[in-house]
Amino acid sequence: MRVLHLTSEYPPVVWGGLGTVVGGLTVASAQAGIEVDVLLIRHDGQLSYGHLVPSWTVAVSVEEALAGRTMSINIFQVSHTGAAIAAIKLAQDRKPDVIHIHPVELWPVAKAIKQATGISVVYTVHSLNLAEYEFGNEPPEILNLWHTQQALIAGADRVLALTQDEKSLLLECYSSALDHVRVVGNGISDSAAARHSAGKKRRNESPLVLYSGRFVDRKGIHELFRAIPMVLQTAPNTKFVFVGGYGSGPDIERAWLPAELFPYRTQIQFTGWLNTIEVGKWYEQVDILVVPSWYEPFGMVVLEGMLYGLPIAASNVGGPAEILEHGNTGLLFLPKNVETLADALLTLVANPEFREHLGANAAVTVREKWLWPRIVDQMKDIYQQVI
Repeated sequence: MRVLHLTSEYPPVVWGGLGTVVGGLTVASAQAGIEVDVLLIRHDGQLSYGHLVPSWTVAVSVEEALAGRTMSINIFQVSHTGAAIAAIKLAQDRKPDVIHIHPVELWPVAKAIKQATGISVVYTVHSLNLAEYEFGNEPPEILNLWHTQQALIAGADRVLALTQDEKSLLLECYSSALDHVRVVGNGISDSAAARHSAGKKRRNESPLVLYSGRFVDRKGIHELFRAIPMVLQTAPNTKFVFVGGYGSGPDIERAWLPAELFPYRTQIQFTGWLNTIEVGKWYEQVDILVVPSWYEPFGMVVLEGMLYGLPIAASNVGGPAEILEHGNTGLLFLPKNVETLADALLTLVANPEFREHLGANAAVTVREKWLWPRIVDQMKDIYQQVI
């Protein structure tokens, strides 16, 4: 079986969770014996018009059952302008059994391949654009993408929602997709650093709380800011670090830190955008992870925190609500509710033994349910359905 993935991000070209997810899925797929090609479609001006630039290859070790086979991932690049023509030529040459599209913006390319070759299309809905607008306070311009997303949902042979909650939202918005929507979540790759971190004690008397993600309203940044004084009033030794955003730490602080938090500047740090390795180092250092999103289709940050054995306080929405078990692998609080957010953080700050309990359970659960090989088994079934 050969699968061609269409994406706008692929390691080391990673700007957010999409690149990390597609990278993890393709590596695990190759390890499971699937032949994998990736078409990385990037902004105009970076690449030549309508031509594939030299590709690179990622070598992967295969599962023990497939020992003796050499598997690799071939990554091809093309600019948006002329991408459809180049993609058709690539598909005709590589002859994939399935096209797996990730960003909605690439539907014209996937559609062109399907029309020219008849190859089936699988679409993973990494985020529902209408929900981004209605629940996430995104600007009206995102509705233009919703029109494209509707066409993609209608045109794909299988549509993959990341959670049951996302499937329900999708069908509320587009009920005619019922017959070809399935649920397959994201996965995560284990590491020696994560395993070591998951096994260590976290009883810091000055606990460090981590937020990691984009700086947009729907991620609950403002609610977290408002909760900080409430936490510090009861637990004044607590510290906070904000990882992410576009720009340097000082740039993010100037743009986002509200005036009412100026008195607490010594206890609040902004790192700016960091690469995957740098983010991992913060997971090793902190004591608590907080995920205060209004709308979260999946929440890779939750899996990352679990992998490193972190106790997690998260909004009771979408992915976090399905991944975490309240009181066993994390604490869930009401979205957009500053008081319950602060209460969850204070519960973790004040109870180091409970923090260790949650983190240890989370580390076991993520390795039992969410590592990529388990997810790839589900994905292979989806691919077989459309071939």
